[in-house]
Amino acid sequence: MKTLYFQTLVLLVLMTNVTRAQVPTRPNYFGIRAGYLKASTDLTSSRNDIRLGGIAPLNSFYAGVFYHHNLSRWFAYRVDLTYQQKGIELQDQTGSIVGHQRLHYAGLTPLIGITPLKGLSLFVGPEANVYLGQSVERANYGPTVTPIEFGLSGRLSYRYKWIGLEVSYFEALNEYKSVDLGARFGFKSRTWQAGLLFVPGLLKKRAE
Repeated sequence: MKTLYFQTLVLLVLMTNVTRAQVPTRPNYFGIRAGYLKASTDLTSSRNDIRLGGIAPLNSFYAGVFYHHNLSRWFAYRVDLTYQQKGIELQDQTGSIVGHQRLHYAGLTPLIGITPLKGLSLFVGPEANVYLGQSVERANYGPTVTPIEFGLSGRLSYRYKWIGLEVSYFEALNEYKSVDLGARFGFKSRTWQAGLLFVPGLLKKRAE
């Protein structure tokens, strides 16, 4: 009986090792991300009879670095450090752009996700954006900006070798500023990102 038990145990160990050997190793890597950003603002008002007009989404950009680490064949985590330019465009009564308020942020985003296919990743996680400053042209809805913006972020990316595509969505949980214009108006951010991923380390390995 002991011999049978030992043989079964050895067989299970061998099968486990063979299975692991058949699963391809996925590399961990540092990367660069950059692309287009569309910043929208959701407004809240303390009075239903007063509305704030003239605010439109801002077309801008983002750029940063990230680290991708595989936990297993199916799961991974990622940490992003990103510069983002958000804010608002200001419109007149005809819809023409007459000014803007651009807000500069440095963001930290720890993400957890799945990697169902080689090169394909889906991540979600919290995001904290530290306010760095602003540039204003012609108008300014409130000079005071919240020091840190908190929210939730999601990323969908596909990488082929050393280059990839990515789309992202972020929704803030707190207001990035507020103004009092006969009523209290709160400004809360939503952003879409679409851009490229670059992994220089994988390009180097390919060249070797």
